[in-house]
Amino acid sequence: MYTLFMTRDQIKKDLAEAVKKLGAEVGDVEVTRNDNPDFGDFSTNLALKISHGLSQSPMETAKILTDSLKNQSYVLKLEVKEPGFINFFLKPEVWQKQVADVLEQNQAYGSNKSGEGKKARVEFISANPTGPLHFGNARGGPIGDVLALILEFNGYEVLREYYHNDVGGQIEKLGESILNIQKGKKLEDQEYKGKYIEELAEKVGDVKSSQEAGKKAVELIFDEIKEDTRAMGIDFDEYYTESDLLKNGATQEVLEKVKRFLKEKDGAIWFAPSDEFLKDRETVVKKSDGSYTYFANDIAYHNIKFEGGADLVADVMGSNHHGHVPRLKAAISALGYDVSRFHVILYQWVRFKRGGKLVKMSKRSGTFVTAREVLDEIGPDALRFFILMHDANSPIDFDLDLASKKSRENPVYYVQYAHARIASIIDKATRLDSGQARMTGGGVDYELLTTNYELNLIRQIAKLPKLVDEISRSFAVHRLTAYAMELADSFHKFYENCPVISKDSDLQNARIDLVKSAKIALGNTLGLLGVSAPEKM
Repeated sequence: MYTLFMTRDQIKKDLAEAVKKLGAEVGDVEVTRNDNPDFGDFSTNLALKISHGLSQSPMETAKILTDSLKNQSYVLKLEVKEPGFINFFLKPEVWQKQVADVLEQNQAYGSNKSGEGKKARVEFISANPTGPLHFGNARGGPIGDVLALILEFNGYEVLREYYHNDVGGQIEKLGESILNIQKGKKLEDQEYKGKYIEELAEKVGDVKSSQEAGKKAVELIFDEIKEDTRAMGIDFDEYYTESDLLKNGATQEVLEKVKRFLKEKDGAIWFAPSDEFLKDRETVVKKSDGSYTYFANDIAYHNIKFEGGADLVADVMGSNHHGHVPRLKAAISALGYDVSRFHVILYQWVRFKRGGKLVKMSKRSGTFVTAREVLDEIGPDALRFFILMHDANSPIDFDLDLASKKSRENPVYYVQYAHARIASIIDKATRLDSGQARMTGGGVDYELLTTNYELNLIRQIAKLPKLVDEISRSFAVHRLTAYAMELADSFHKFYENCPVISKDSDLQNARIDLVKSAKIALGNTLGLLGVSAPEKM
């Protein structure tokens, strides 16, 4: 199996050998893949690192190194750029061989085994239990789900989990609003508003107390949230409830584990570690009335995560929880776990646009836009793709008109159309086949793929393995949509300039295999995004 990684490793070895001949210390040789082919396929800053020890300028060292490597079989051209970078331009055959590699790996293309034997737990959405799933929480859904898919593609055993905070004063207040509606009081006078409160007032039936009303309502809302997340293409492996942590004594037990960091003040129990995360900031874990706080229960929940042997614990939550993060890190540290295994993705708010203007489209909730409203209008594919087009750290102005369009202006449609077009080409080629067995892999002459459109498409296809590996460490899942659009764009340009069906059967065979490799890369990318890959549109 031939891979681009082999070429990069060979460049590293050749550079290390050249440095040895100069009598310099080798150390770690860095060779990076360039996204812009104008700067070569690979680059290294090695000359900048070793030139001082050789009493030379970085440019002088770079020129000596390029002289040593210019005749290597993979080198088309070497270029030295200020202040001492070396750019490697690879021969076309290096790229041409990638086609066979992709076809050989098929659905596994882009994956790796970096997470093999490791466990990861990813918690996301975990919405407010007193109302329908609003779009602010829903944004965390695709982010968490795609992170889980990426980690699985890297070999991790992944647990997708949802934390349901079904206790606290908010539940009773919800029940009060419902009871008041049942008694004929006005909706606008209640603490919880929106049509959904009237719906709940009918569904909970005859209840005796606000506590009972709130409990029944939260159960109904939770079932609805589960339906909404499934409609978004998300299936959780585990649901944890805050009430269960209290019932089974998990909260009390975990506070015993961190007892040395607790102190009593004003009749309450405080978590008061003196460490890098909280810096003497104290947080109540048990109130003066004897009830436990949300934070105390969350300590117990995260203890469960780490106690289960997770190598990676990731929480995806709204940016309004930023103050909760240092508290959690302090608690995890106090429990004796490695905080470097804990990662938090904070995502920003979402606004909606229609006709180029910001709009309010809330109906059922009264105060916010529900995930179901958006799902019903644009469907799960557009919802997921448009959310994932943006870095979690950036707010979104969600363009509903664009997301609804069935045209190339719509990014998700543009990508899916590329996949459908590829499927159509392959189907047509199969139907036109004379019936003779067509050789693939080693029997096809990929050196016939010489145009810039063909080579650029291969270069795009070849980016997927590195991208998947990088996202598994950076959690920057939005990069996957950018890659999908770039790959689709490269394919469309190839299609418009390089006829696949040809009188030249050898060229046709090579291009068909290139198209098949593009389908594999694009299909795998859409699969990682949790977006459908249609065969027809």
